[in-house]
Amino acid sequence: STPIVIHPLGFLHQRAAAAAFWSLARPLRADAAFRVALLSDTHIAADPKDIYRGFSPHANLRKTLDQVTAGQFGMLLVNGDLARLLGKPEDYRAFTSFIDPVAEKIPVVAALGNHDERKNARAALTRRAGDLAPVQQKFVSTIDAGELRFILLDSLLATNVTPGQLGKSQRAWLAESLEAESSKPTVVFVHHNPDPDSDSALVDASRLLEILTPRPAVKALVFGHTHVYSLDKVQGMHLINLPAVGFNFADGVPVGWMESAFSKQGLDLKLHAIAGETKDDGKSVSLSWR
Repeated sequence: STPIVIHPLGFLHQRAAAAAFWSLARPLRADAAFRVALLSDTHIAADPKDIYRGFSPHANLRKTLDQVTAGQFGMLLVNGDLARLLGKPEDYRAFTSFIDPVAEKIPVVAALGNHDERKNARAALTRRAGDLAPVQQKFVSTIDAGELRFILLDSLLATNVTPGQLGKSQRAWLAESLEAESSKPTVVFVHHNPDPDSDSALVDASRLLEILTPRPAVKALVFGHTHVYSLDKVQGMHLINLPAVGFNFADGVPVGWMESAFSKQGLDLKLHAIAGETKDDGKSVSLSWR
């Protein structure tokens, strides 16, 4: 497949926006694919020697980004829990020391998780790509990838509090946004897993699924938080749980990232297991859109 090239139009350094805007050089062809490096749960602390469960998040992110920069990707996406625990400014300085050099070459976009701090993240992510959506007190962004669309939601309820929540205003904005652009294949990203029966997941998961599942333009919901790689479907919509870059919570679970190729017809995924259980490293799967 021929990767789509995204060209920078320039950086906006205003504190309120803290975003870079990018546009496609050409529309997505039926036989083309938009290649995205999908990361989640990097958990970067200020201390480069920070270790958890025997894993070094700093070393894991460095190895991941070495693999990403060696490939040909149109975008890098980090789906929440950028920081280790409390989202301190020094944590984000460490995180951006890894990410900003990549953002010089390809667009980088990020969502927030329960170990992030919204104000500190917004101040630090000055090289974040995408269009910041007008959702009050939330860090929501959209990416227009030609004939595909990506929406990154903000499920941060409170820093270092495990469950997540979108809230009424964000859900209303999402429904209106999807209604306004009902024909373009759309992939939605959120940090928390949409499990209505879990006390540690997205507390308004049922309401989110009520918005997404009846709309056929929404092809997949991508999330992290559990530090487990898994694939599922609900009413034909794919549920993609990304592995964690920083560490796993249980032995026998891969630590790593996903190579992806999005098209109008579906999604190709390839696991890059850099630590933990690596037996499925390089394993690929192709998903067709509903």
